[in-house]
Amino acid sequence: MAALRVSRGARGFSLVELLVVVTIIGIFAAIAYPAIDSLRNSADSAMIQVATALQAAQREAVARQHDVIVVFDVTRNRFQIVFDANNNGVADGTERTRGVVLEPQIVFGRAGAPARAFGAGPITLSDGSQKLTFHRNGAASTSGGLYLTSTKAAAGLTKRNRDTRAIEIVRATGRIEWFKYTGSGGSWTKSF
Repeated sequence: MAALRVSRGARGFSLVELLVVVTIIGIFAAIAYPAIDSLRNSADSAMIQVATALQAAQREAVARQHDVIVVFDVTRNRFQIVFDANNNGVADGTERTRGVVLEPQIVFGRAGAPARAFGAGPITLSDGSQKLTFHRNGAASTSGGLYLTSTKAAAGLTKRNRDTRAIEIVRATGRIEWFKYTGSGGSWTKSF
């Protein structure tokens, strides 16, 4: 019988001790949850994807010494890059093209975020078109910008407005600038 006795130090946890541990884990999870925001991360990822694709198009125009055309399609949440080797302004059958589709939970638009100086539309280029051309000297055909946001923000969920991102194009240099909407006081911060 002595072998069946359990020493006082080898007992298990009491129900109270277990509840205290579960409560502490719950508190830590509640504190950490806001830091883990998949929609905001998707918006950042989409901003990086679009901005780097535009930067690559501009660099390709300079490196290959021919125009590179970017055509935006707001309704299908995508854009097409045309490597216009003969500089005729259209995609010929022999020229390379590349399509870029936004992530499923991201759309072109600014939701409830305030408009930046370039305009309020999802894609706002100064010439009124949905087409941007990078020339062989690196300059862009027009200035303007575009907005990216989550589908929840676009559906009117105001607390998701912080998912909105902006990308601006400087005409003279073809420079691409990235911005995040912070939600505090209607301010935008430069990202990269």
